Amino acid sequence: MNAHEYLKKLLVEEYEVPEEKIRPEATFADLGLDSLMAVELVFQIEDDLGIEIPEEEADFDNLGEVVAKIDELLAAKEG
Repeated sequence: MNAHEYLKKLLVEEYEVPEEKIRPEATFADLGLDSLMAVELVFQIEDDLGIEIPEEEADFDNLGEVVAKIDELLAAKEG
């Protein structure tokens, strides 16, 4: 499962976001997530994937940025 598919599954199953709203340019607000939910989402991503998103890099404008950061951190983890 790639980062986009993982994030999509997580948002649909855990946050009840309608699948049609999940697109790279969507913001957390577009998905109905407030700032606390966005922080919880980042923590869940870190726990699920065994990565750490540095706090200074966790201010995402849209889902495309989240996916890119996940891909970057997973690639670094895998060496």
